[in-house]
Amino acid sequence: MSIGVGQFSGNGGGVFDFSNSNAVTEVIVRSGAAIDSITFKYYHDGTISWSPNLGGGGGAPNPTIVLDYPNEFLTRIEGYYSPFGNVAQLIRSLTFYTSKGKKYGPYGAEEGTYFNIPTKGAEIVGFFGRSGWLLDAIGVYLRAR
Repeated sequence: MSIGVGQFSGNGGGVFDFSNSNAVTEVIVRSGAAIDSITFKYYHDGTISWSPNLGGGGGAPNPTIVLDYPNEFLTRIEGYYSPFGNVAQLIRSLTFYTSKGKKYGPYGAEEGTYFNIPTKGAEIVGFFGRSGWLLDAIGVYLRAR
């Protein structure tokens, strides 16, 4: 069983929810001056799937975050959100941390309001939030480890 933490940033875009994920094994982030999109590979009841592209098609692709699951998992996400262009609030930056002490990012621009999702004693197993032409908001699902 997992619990949701956060939803940081604004109310634009459409809702996405991956509460049925059992583990995240890869993450792809596209970014420029903001987070354009996030896509991730996850397990659900023994099946491996990719999420749809959550956001738009702009920005530059960053190197894929590949976790050595089950020996490595996401332990923390931090970032920034702020107004951007004609959007009231959206995710401007994301940084990911793993159980093996690795740091990926920051992706995007570290501008605006800082947020941090620490997961002491838990792992990030899924994401929820809002997206449109950019990543508008993000939260995580945690499971005790």
